[in-house]
Amino acid sequence: MPHMETIRLYLGWCPNATAAATCRRDAVPGNESRSGMAAVDGGREVVGGAVVDYGSSDIPAVAAVVMAVAGAGFFILVMYLSVAFPPSGSLILLAIALTLSVMELYGVIRRTGIEISRDAITLRRPILPAVVIPKDAIVKAEVRENKLPGPSWLLVALVGVILVSAVASIYGGLSNPASMRFILGIAAVVFFPVMTCCTSARARYPRSLTITTANKKIAAIYTDDPERIARMLEVS
Repeated sequence: MPHMETIRLYLGWCPNATAAATCRRDAVPGNESRSGMAAVDGGREVVGGAVVDYGSSDIPAVAAVVMAVAGAGFFILVMYLSVAFPPSGSLILLAIALTLSVMELYGVIRRTGIEISRDAITLRRPILPAVVIPKDAIVKAEVRENKLPGPSWLLVALVGVILVSAVASIYGGLSNPASMRFILGIAAVVFFPVMTCCTSARARYPRSLTITTANKKIAAIYTDDPERIARMLEVS
């Protein structure tokens, strides 16, 4: 095993103490376990090194309207602050872009720990609270082919165009670093490469497991062996 991988395992690559102990054991040459899974006490199974997306599959109309109004209000507020108290509005957008980038990148690097017990599956996500899904609330667990929504070359081309535009904005705003043009250029240079990197991290898995619950929540699990997790869930 490469030295960097061993160091990452010892420094806490796994998301909880039990999984970390398993990973440390697996870091010893000749003692690797299959797919990062190990049986633990109480009949639970621990899966380390998964990338997980979790959210709602159906947003009520009222909630969608509220979100749209809130988004429009926030945009108006940022524009007002940018005009009345420059560069406060641009700095708010930069802070949001950096925060989202750090959270997404940390989540992909640190990965999500998955614990499967007799009655539930627990997703222990970095930074965000753990999610507990009772097995009797799972409507469907389906292994799907993991495909990008479009050709990879198109994604690279779009990001390239955005980066060229962002770099041009930064260069054009060097004379006034407090300008919205300069600050938003910095935000774009950080945000879009990070999102592209995280998308690529998901795309490297040929298949993913999609769990749909009775309350219209969806968990997409990207791991090396999604079929084994689906079998452990015992959902038809």
